[in-house]
Amino acid sequence: MQKSKLQSNARAQFVLICALFLIMFHFTSAIWVKPNSTLFKYVHLGMMIIIVIMRRPFLKGKPDNLVCLIDFIEAAFILFSCWYVGHDVSAFALRAGNISETDVIVGTIFLLILVDAGRRTVGWIMIGLASFFAIQNVISDHLFSIFKGPSISWKLLVDCLWVRPDGVFSSPVNTISSYVIFFMVFAAVLNASGAGKFFIELAQAVAGRSRGGPAKTAVIASGCFGSISGSPISNVAGTGAITIPLMKKMGYPNAFAGAVEAVASTGGAIMPPLMGSSTFIIAATLSMSYGEVILCALIPALLYYIAVYFMVDYRAAKLNLEPLKPEEVPNLKETWKKGGQLVFPLLLIVVLLLVGFSAQFSAMVSTLVLIGITYTRSWTRMDGAQLMNAVIKGALDTSKVAVVAGIAGIIIGGVSLSGLALVFAQSIVKFNGGQLWLTLILVAIAALVLGMGMTSAAVYITVATLMAPTLTKMGVVPIAAHMFVFYYGVIGTITPPVAMTAYTAAGLADASPSKTGWIAFRLGAAGYIVPFMFVYGPSLLIQGSPVEIIISFITALIGVWALASALEGWVLSKASVVERLLLGAAALLMIDTGTVTDFAGVAVIALVVAFQWFKKKRAVSPTV
Repeated sequence: MQKSKLQSNARAQFVLICALFLIMFHFTSAIWVKPNSTLFKYVHLGMMIIIVIMRRPFLKGKPDNLVCLIDFIEAAFILFSCWYVGHDVSAFALRAGNISETDVIVGTIFLLILVDAGRRTVGWIMIGLASFFAIQNVISDHLFSIFKGPSISWKLLVDCLWVRPDGVFSSPVNTISSYVIFFMVFAAVLNASGAGKFFIELAQAVAGRSRGGPAKTAVIASGCFGSISGSPISNVAGTGAITIPLMKKMGYPNAFAGAVEAVASTGGAIMPPLMGSSTFIIAATLSMSYGEVILCALIPALLYYIAVYFMVDYRAAKLNLEPLKPEEVPNLKETWKKGGQLVFPLLLIVVLLLVGFSAQFSAMVSTLVLIGITYTRSWTRMDGAQLMNAVIKGALDTSKVAVVAGIAGIIIGGVSLSGLALVFAQSIVKFNGGQLWLTLILVAIAALVLGMGMTSAAVYITVATLMAPTLTKMGVVPIAAHMFVFYYGVIGTITPPVAMTAYTAAGLADASPSKTGWIAFRLGAAGYIVPFMFVYGPSLLIQGSPVEIIISFITALIGVWALASALEGWVLSKASVVERLLLGAAALLMIDTGTVTDFAGVAVIALVVAFQWFKKKRAVSPTV
């Protein structure tokens, strides 16, 4: 027992040292002089791998002597590999295309340890995919169908994946090391300042007095909090502990309360300004600024939350639920006065990005401003230890994302080396006869299935590497193709049968995980429809003239309202089966932003609303 405790302490100290080194390394590099680009990326990923190894033992839950020995050997080798690259980094970079036998040995062991770190963080699915896409280059002459081709040597594979900048150390790792860590630190400091509590109270003050107030509080608070954390599951844990008991207290069924929180929390990953690491990778892949990407993401995210808001409102109407009691609703003015200053750093980060400052500069300045603002109120003020812990947490939170980015680099390098992306695109187009809608469904299914067992960043990189070229080849706007994949990678966490975010919420709600998952699937229906909308109408992604964007937003808004009404069975009053079918058909018509389909959809909706209005008027009219 004593030995195990000493081992845990040794691990914790090692992790702390690595995290502090990483923070100093990144911030000094950003403020003063950035070291050699190759060395910078190797040191970044190497230290992140060590943090993962120390935080997650080789065998889960078994930090015994042998396991600790394996972990420390792996960590020691990663340190050695960083020295090996760094002691003469110029010569190392020049050996690309003609590496030595020692390079092959060191590179192979580094790749194996990276894969093991990936196993510890994201599980076997992504590791299996990465291993296959890499090794198939070596054995492709023994494979079949689109995977068959001329094989390459192991030496060339290690060269491409470990030495050259288009493998492990390609765009994802470059993005995480250059930008994401600064945003993760910002999010960690914002969390530590008590922003989560403020957003919940603000949401209660805004929506608490309306019917179904607690559920609407969950939608608003989880959207605000989730846009900072970027993680649906941690969002559920952060806000669900407060919102779920409130919903249950007001009369919502347990499973429905859990599902509302799960869906609202999942939407946080697609809500600007922070969203998650995938956004940075999209920006780097498409050579766009981060500000442009979050601007593109704004309207679809609003549509998602508006649809959820309508659905919880209609469920409250059906259950005849009352608003919160007046004494339970915080005063809006007092709430804003108490914590409104915490919104300023979020606005600042958006403004700096939109006016053209780099993501790195925007995050650093906003973090410094945030730290200063926390000292203006006693309840947000942090002492030195709390602030240091928040900054360190930002580095630790980045470690998992960094390892995912490294594994993604194996996939990208392997696919690029084999030319599989182009062959795959040609095969898909040939298989479905060039039908875009069928291709979109195939892409959505692939992302949803992977999203059941992988993080959204891992899903996005894996599917986008193979399928985004297919979609762009079929005429889809590049940002729409990548956002489509990104959306389905996110909502995989509320898609049964493995809806991890919904299952987490079910635990807090004391509800059936399966039932909660299926209700979340229905509540999050807009998340499955909106991506099709912006593929067929890219003006929803701010692609087009202001008039086109406004018209597309209005018609899409009508469409998601119709979808919410159809699924919840409520318009002005309870809707019949026929009315729900008509509303559902109208919502599907409005996926295509064409004038004819939009007019047809609006006409059907107007017909249903008019019928409901006359029906309701007749019901309240006095009988003669």
